[in-house]
Amino acid sequence: MLAGAAALITAQFMAPAGAALLVYDPFTIGAGPADYLAGDDGTGTNVLGSQNPATGPTAFYAGGWIQSGGDAQAVKDIGSLAYPLFPNNGGQIRETLQFACCTFGRNGREIAGGLGGGRDARTIYQSFLIDFGTQGTDDPTQFGKRGYEMWNGGVGDSFLAVDLFVNHFSGVNELTLSVTTLSGTQSVPLNAGGVTLDALAGVHLVVLRLDFDPLAPDVVSVYLDPVDSIEANYVPAASISVATSDLFITHHGVLTQFTFSGAGHIPCAFDELRWGDTFADVTPFLSAQVPEPSALGLLLLSLAGLGLARRRGAGTSPTGR
Repeated sequence: MLAGAAALITAQFMAPAGAALLVYDPFTIGAGPADYLAGDDGTGTNVLGSQNPATGPTAFYAGGWIQSGGDAQAVKDIGSLAYPLFPNNGGQIRETLQFACCTFGRNGREIAGGLGGGRDARTIYQSFLIDFGTQGTDDPTQFGKRGYEMWNGGVGDSFLAVDLFVNHFSGVNELTLSVTTLSGTQSVPLNAGGVTLDALAGVHLVVLRLDFDPLAPDVVSVYLDPVDSIEANYVPAASISVATSDLFITHHGVLTQFTFSGAGHIPCAFDELRWGDTFADVTPFLSAQVPEPSALGLLLLSLAGLGLARRRGAGTSPTGR
């Protein structure tokens, strides 16, 4: 009976306490200082560009989001992206298929002071949820450019510093990490290859580790789909070392997409942006913990105890011998 009672007491998922973030942006929609206005990039209503919500717990950004040309994006009031045991909140940035043919969007936000550039040694982590979308009923070979970007000096192709992407325009059919500095560009496919757009269907957790050191190579590492907060449990899916230590990042984006294949493809989405000083800071996984005993649980345990007492009583003679 005890085993049966214990089985009826279910575990609850509770967030670990004390996670110290530099920035957490869940793209919450509302009227507060840290909120976004829900928008529609298709109609140009309340687009992401120029919105400047407060972020915390540290002052990390130099200003609001910057739209690249006519490539608008918007925060949609359609709930959050979901990843197993990962906390979420607010809305999400999801591209809109326009003109029955096309999806296009790119925005960036400036990091106060930038990251790297041969200055003090520092390691910093970023995480986010991303859905790269699918081609649906469109030509599977015409998926366009889909990815996540960081830049040096502005927002756009000519400023690319870190790029995590697939791009049929340039013949990159597998998810690839690319790092560009004044000394050149290096690229490596994730998991040594094979991570195609088809394989990427669904929501993914990406963790970027950026190691800056003026006396040693700068290193960019990507962890794909971790399931706990212990960095030592994982090997990066890709890592690039910049021997000249000249990686400088001034802006980062959300998602970038340029797909012109028709009306049948599914656009990208982005959510749950975090910056922190450790891997654990940006991966605050929920953990299964046994809750305080509920009224039902206490009742079942009491009944189990009563049954045990009765069994013991039945085995004792009236004289106590």
